[in-house]
Amino acid sequence: MSKQKFFDRLAATWDAEERPDISERLARVAALSCLREGQSVLDVGTGTGVLIPHILRAIGQRGIVVAIDISREMLRQAFQKGFPLNVYFLLADMHRLGIRHEAFDRVLCNAVFPHFEHKERALREAWRVLVPGGLLVISHPIGREAVNRLHAQCHPVAEDRVPTAAKMHELLTRLGWVDVEVLDEPEFYLARAWKRA
Repeated sequence: MSKQKFFDRLAATWDAEERPDISERLARVAALSCLREGQSVLDVGTGTGVLIPHILRAIGQRGIVVAIDISREMLRQAFQKGFPLNVYFLLADMHRLGIRHEAFDRVLCNAVFPHFEHKERALREAWRVLVPGGLLVISHPIGREAVNRLHAQCHPVAEDRVPTAAKMHELLTRLGWVDVEVLDEPEFYLARAWKRA
């Protein structure tokens, strides 16, 4: 089964299966993403759009969110939530976005990084679409260990693992990102890396 079909099948029940405290965890992701009013944000692997309300609280009506996913059904669930007109949905693959250069102030990859088939290519695409001085955020609000345990139980994503903090730091630094920070707490994981201004 392809990953697209795997996530299509999960879309209808995705939100009901989230942890009860997921909203607080997503609020922390948004806070650590240094979001500001009026910014443009690429929400990679938006799924059912769980992070979008937290992004919108920070960027306001003058900002824009482009929410992408490889799963048409996930996007359908997100679209049905009735987000405001400054949220755009796009069926797209992070490896080849087809979006102009330097279009975003922030690229947020929430609960999606392990699913990239070619991680370096995806990170280079994030670099391409970020403005100079823009921020990349890679987050897993339930933590690395929990994600890796969960994925190990599901065949299509069984090998999709969140890397250790040391491996993530090395990867981002090697690709030219600066001021790289990785939080790898027991129940929260977040990497931040800036594109040099």
